[in-house]
Amino acid sequence: MRSLPPSLFAVLGLMLVGATASTAQPPAPSPAADDEVELICHTDNPAECYPKIFQATDEFQIVRPDQDLPKGLHVRLNVQTGQKEAKINVPDEEIAAVAGLPVDSSIVIVDQDTEDAPVKPPKNAPAYDPIGKIKKPLASNPEQAKAETADFHKSLAILKKGLDIDAALEMLEDISHDIYYGLKITEDYDTVKSLFCLANTGSIFAPEPHSASSMFDTHRATLSRAKLAALTISSAVQNNPAALSEIEKHWQTLQTTKCPGSSEPLSTAAFRLISPLGLNQEESTNDPNVAKARISAISGLLKNKSLRRHFLSAGGMDLLLDILTLNPTTQDDDEWEPAQRKAGLLILDNFLDADMGAAVGEWPSAKSPKQATDKDCASRQKVSGDCWDWHAKQLADRHRKSDKNHWSVELWDKLKEQRKMAAKRSSSSSGKEEL
Repeated sequence: MRSLPPSLFAVLGLMLVGATASTAQPPAPSPAADDEVELICHTDNPAECYPKIFQATDEFQIVRPDQDLPKGLHVRLNVQTGQKEAKINVPDEEIAAVAGLPVDSSIVIVDQDTEDAPVKPPKNAPAYDPIGKIKKPLASNPEQAKAETADFHKSLAILKKGLDIDAALEMLEDISHDIYYGLKITEDYDTVKSLFCLANTGSIFAPEPHSASSMFDTHRATLSRAKLAALTISSAVQNNPAALSEIEKHWQTLQTTKCPGSSEPLSTAAFRLISPLGLNQEESTNDPNVAKARISAISGLLKNKSLRRHFLSAGGMDLLLDILTLNPTTQDDDEWEPAQRKAGLLILDNFLDADMGAAVGEWPSAKSPKQATDKDCASRQKVSGDCWDWHAKQLADRHRKSDKNHWSVELWDKLKEQRKMAAKRSSSSSGKEEL
């Protein structure tokens, strides 16, 4: 560490004089010899005792940490050791160490060191990558690692060929938590397409066949695969920017893909969480566990700015509102609560709560639909985006009395806050345009 010049101690002393002497109080007089002086003794040796109140003289003396300093003294501080020294203050005293230096209001103006010029990278150096290279995980057992790698690549091949999908999905879901394998999964377009189609096929909304039907097991397998595929996507991109970037690269092609059993392209199907027909069990199936897994996948994808933009343009917030406003009549509310909570946290973490890293300002924004009146929203049979606030308030009011910390309460509070911020931004923007 570079040592500080002696003049800096005097400078700091001068600064402290400005702070203490400005009180216009004279230094406390030293007590008379016959006055009783309170001492501080840390040992049994009387010679090591010292006064509790610092006794100033005309020369600088060390101030001990537990001593009290009278007002009006000239104090200086060693910034490297933290040691204080003090003496009787003499107004207008010339300080030789700072003589000739520019001083303003008892503050010495010190020229700033010029910053070192940035080091230029060598010629032909690779471009800087903030993510860095993701290395294959080290294994204590080389043979086990070799077998794991072989199983991984085998599972990828099986998934793409549509063979033993269930075993392949279980293996991929388990290994996707590792950032290396998460990246490898997302690097391959065919694998990503297979996962997205399994997770978002329209078949998950098909009416559930009777348990005696030969199609019952097939339908249950479809739901199980959708859940595993969604969890694999979620795990692969979680805390894995490189994997998320790979999904972004594939999205331009993915979004136009229509998967088997779906009438919608993935640009919409990937974000539709319940059947367009609602909860009518005779016409459709809505599985809360599959919905929750798919919400986890969406939440992970929304960490990417480009994918967030696609989500918003596809009406993703209205599709989330479908989940939040579910009011099951033939199913237990508790069955859907975890999925609804997951949807609420997705909105907070990605759009409303800056403390959680949300991209505040993207939704709601000045371009968001103008909210309808409460009376209008209350009379509607169908959920729509211009009643977002009304539905959020209804949800919060339903839970506030029993649990003021319920996620829906925070969701409504943060939404109101962001609506106000959006209005301010819009007003500010309009004012600039007028100027």
